[in-house]
Amino acid sequence: MEHRHELAEATLETLPLTVAVIDTDGEILLTNQAWREFGSDDHQTDHLGVDYIATAAMDDDEHARRAIDGLEAIIDGEQETFSMEYPCHTPEQKQWFLMRANRFTVDGDVRISVAHLEITDRKLAELAVEETTAELREEHQALEHVLDRVNGMLRDVTDAVVGARTREEIERQVCLRLSDTDPYVLAWIGRADVTNNRLSPRQWESRGDIPLEDGDLVLGDDASHPAVQALETGEPQVIQDLETFDDADRWWPTGAPQSFQSVAALPLTYGDVTYGVLVLFAAEANAVAEQERLVLESLTETIATAMNAIETRQMLVSDTVIELEVAIEDPSLFVTALADDLEATITYRGLTYNKDGEPVAFFHVDRAVDTPPSAATIEGVTDVTVPSTYDEGALLEVDVRDSVVAALAEHGASIRRFDASATADHETRSTATGETVVDLTIDLPNGQSARSAYDLLEQRYDTVELISYHETDHPTQTPQDLRGRLESSLTERQLTALRTAYYAEYFEWPRNVSGEELAQSMDISRSTFHQHLRTAQRKLLDELFDDWADSPTDR
Repeated sequence: MEHRHELAEATLETLPLTVAVIDTDGEILLTNQAWREFGSDDHQTDHLGVDYIATAAMDDDEHARRAIDGLEAIIDGEQETFSMEYPCHTPEQKQWFLMRANRFTVDGDVRISVAHLEITDRKLAELAVEETTAELREEHQALEHVLDRVNGMLRDVTDAVVGARTREEIERQVCLRLSDTDPYVLAWIGRADVTNNRLSPRQWESRGDIPLEDGDLVLGDDASHPAVQALETGEPQVIQDLETFDDADRWWPTGAPQSFQSVAALPLTYGDVTYGVLVLFAAEANAVAEQERLVLESLTETIATAMNAIETRQMLVSDTVIELEVAIEDPSLFVTALADDLEATITYRGLTYNKDGEPVAFFHVDRAVDTPPSAATIEGVTDVTVPSTYDEGALLEVDVRDSVVAALAEHGASIRRFDASATADHETRSTATGETVVDLTIDLPNGQSARSAYDLLEQRYDTVELISYHETDHPTQTPQDLRGRLESSLTERQLTALRTAYYAEYFEWPRNVSGEELAQSMDISRSTFHQHLRTAQRKLLDELFDDWADSPTDR
């Protein structure tokens, strides 16, 4: 038995927790080494005979009161065990402990063991988890708020865009809805004017009478402005803090930084066509985070798509197109390369498409062509052939699959003129350097397409000079108009030959009648009949294709 007591006492001494045994009066009867060493660097004390409960009562705090109540409940026999966690911080560090008390008897006397185990590591881990959980909860709540706001903004703007009947209405409603949505306080949509190279606000809305920045922006000169950057680069531009933006006072002398702190500018782009730029101002800094920017990009795609739909619908019923004339000086342009290679003037005749849907352009050359230029040496050209020659020159057939012709077609452009001359004194244009200058005239459905087409040419070629830009009215052509012009251009014999061939089903296959039989019915020779018929067919096709080129509603 004595050996067992010695073993228990030695074990108690080695436990890594502070242990004391008290009696029913609270007097300390026994402590272990961890108890004696705790809280003292200079000396150890066993605290034997000390009233543990009275000592705890001296602290007079919530944790001390809980410990006393628990110990007294055990002493009174109301419960066998009691435990609690409590802090015990020092100026140097924070600590937490677990106190556990157990009732037992020795030779009929009630004794209570009181153990204190340090749980600082576990408590710190729990607090870290609680803090992380709280942060995640706050982030979740913030995300829900953002999603609610974003969904509301997307719904409002989309409804306004879908319900609009004009582009101006789209711009007005978008600015109105966005300026009324936190964190934005002002919104404007600008359009680029190709004639004066300026970006001008067309619609704007604000909260609290916040003034719009003064004046138009000059493209190129005002390159630091985010709206100009967005328009010229085609990428969103964001200034998160205007306090750090050097040109803030220049661009927004009456507004920044009192009225707003951050700015976002996003291009309104559908395919290759840019309809303008949306500029948003927020009252607080760092308002346009990555997620917000992605939402705005999606929103601008919706806006641009709606604008394109309206422009397309208007183009189908409108008799007005934009006529854009430019002079291009660049040896890489395929028209320039053709003129230089042939040392001749080439004149654009028209455009068609091969069986693969790829564009094929026709050009008249003002001199005989023995051997066509090699397509391998001309950028954007896959083949060059000479389908016919005549006294005054030749006809070139040019496959232009990868050339600027295909790119202009994507912008809705219809080519009217695409001419070049390799001589310095030609009738079109010349330069002091002797470089070949190409004259290009195109019709476009609207100003935005004109701006995008002009930007495309500027990006591709060395020198692009704007010669003219104006709206052109094309009256709607009726079948009666076409018939009247055709009949007036044909001689009586030509019209008779055409009608005779048509009514006699000469153009059916297989033919029910020969050209010789029709010639006999007209009392003319076979060769004369075919001459009248070919001339009438050519004039008919001239009227047909010229009418298509002139009418934007027929393209």
